Amino acid sequence: MTDYEVVPDTEMIGWRGACDCGWQGEIWKRVASPADADFGRRRDYVSLDGFADASREVEDAIHEEWKAHIAPSEAILGVEAAAREYAQAGQRLDKTVAAAKAAGASWADIGRAVGISRQSAHERWADKQ
Repeated sequence: MTDYEVVPDTEMIGWRGACDCGWQGEIWKRVASPADADFGRRRDYVSLDGFADASREVEDAIHEEWKAHIAPSEAILGVEAAAREYAQAGQRLDKTVAAAKAAGASWADIGRAVGISRQSAHERWADKQ
């Protein structure tokens, strides 16, 4: 089952991009003569007899609009992945610091290894022992 209406080729008035999220691009109007075609004004000629498929240029333009629409979503996916990795690395660091402290390392040694002061290392991890 489709979520869109099927329109006969002879009744097609244009094309637009759409996304599952509800986004719709601006319409590309189908014009009846080659003289009326104007890519800059989103008008494309496709003969009224035969299939009403958009031209390759219009398909490419719609695809670029869609890619611009999803770009923020892809960037957020990258942020989410980096945040997960950061949290995992923090958990590994906490466990490793605890193991080092249990093995006799000083707060100065731990701070130096992490690139912070002895006092900062103590403040950060002493209560996690």
